Amino acid sequence: MRVILSAVALAGVLVGVAMVLIGLPEATPGQTVLLELSSLPMSVSVGAGILLLHRSAGRPLGPRSRAVVIIGSAGVAFGLVMMAWAYAFGPRGFVHSGQFLVWLGLLAILLVMLRRRRAGRSTHFTLLADTTDDDQADTDDDDAADRDQTPSL
Repeated sequence: MRVILSAVALAGVLVGVAMVLIGLPEATPGQTVLLELSSLPMSVSVGAGILLLHRSAGRPLGPRSRAVVIIGSAGVAFGLVMMAWAYAFGPRGFVHSGQFLVWLGLLAILLVMLRRRRAGRSTHFTLLADTTDDDQADTDDDDAADRDQTPSL
């Protein structure tokens, strides 16, 4: 499943870039539509990444996280419906609002999934003070130095 989700994520990025390259001149209405919808495959890629994070999560969803995921999913769904409505019936300006809602919902879900990750291994290094007789002799020499003299730069 991990390989399939990774392939979907990669394919979404490649399709989105291809849509931008093909639709970039905006000479025809089809190119304009390709350019407007080029973020949808990228959204699918982010969704696949979110599923990968969900499958490898170390902690279960809590009540607040579950609420954020539900609200984010509703935002994604409403954004997709808004985009479809804009192409079918309404003004085309709603396409961009729908894309904004899709990305906002994906961002909310992504933040929850990042919070659920397992804690990575970390190593902490500390230096211990070595109190030997040699160190005491060094500090005695430092005390004998002239403290009023300014060091040269």
